[in-house]
Amino acid sequence: MLFKKTKDEALNIHERARKKYNDTVSELNKACADLYDSRTKSKECIAKVEELVNSIANTPREFKKTFEMVHVAVKKFNETENYARESLKNAREAGVNVAAGVGTGATVASLAPSAMMWVATTFGTASTGTAIANLSGAVATKAALAWLGGGALSAGGAGVVGGQALLAMAGPIGWGIAGATAAVSASALGIKNKQLADKVIEEAREITMAGAKLKDTVAVVNNLKMETNLLLNQLSKQYEDYYHLWGADYTTIPSENQIGLGAMVNNTRSLGELLNKTVGDMNAG
Repeated sequence: MLFKKTKDEALNIHERARKKYNDTVSELNKACADLYDSRTKSKECIAKVEELVNSIANTPREFKKTFEMVHVAVKKFNETENYARESLKNAREAGVNVAAGVGTGATVASLAPSAMMWVATTFGTASTGTAIANLSGAVATKAALAWLGGGALSAGGAGVVGGQALLAMAGPIGWGIAGATAAVSASALGIKNKQLADKVIEEAREITMAGAKLKDTVAVVNNLKMETNLLLNQLSKQYEDYYHLWGADYTTIPSENQIGLGAMVNNTRSLGELLNKTVGDMNAG
């Protein structure tokens, strides 16, 4: 059959490219989910450290100023979570299909709130400055749809990768090739097979390029996760090391402990800053 072998080979290439892409999507999902988990634990650790430091009397004024900066960072992270949560709620109510045109047919109803939040905190929400929670009715729905549709993500610098990550939450992307269609004659079939093979190869090329971009993003997210975990582990150990100072007077504790507390407070600030670091920030750096 004319060009049948060419068509079959092209379909095999396409299937391998699609599988590799979907495997990368799974890697990205896991990396982002793990990063979000680390950030949630970081927020808890920050709260415990602040509670310990606040229990100590006569601490330096700089400690208070540092925690004021940390409060701003934690508030921003919480607002991003709330924005994502409200986006999901409004989009569900509107019955949005986030995967239209990419073969999965998944709807927002299938997405977990935690998945929406790791996309928002990893890639940024790029909101207009007004949280969806403060909007209502059609305006809130429109804002949610804009965010889900990738427009707001693109405006914020996440671009195609951010949109792909959002779509990936609904499951691996199927892409468009379904197979060959029947032909009336051998001649016509030969032409169709050749045309299909060309189309399949072109789409396989696009899938491969998209997969390479996602692979780069997986590496960026994993680096951010490693940076977060290293600092989180260090701060957790410092908290354990200085917990015995609970309720002490700063002016009476040994100087080495005073220095240690200062280092712990500085690490708290650094961890707070990492809470809101996005993929775009890492690429820019």
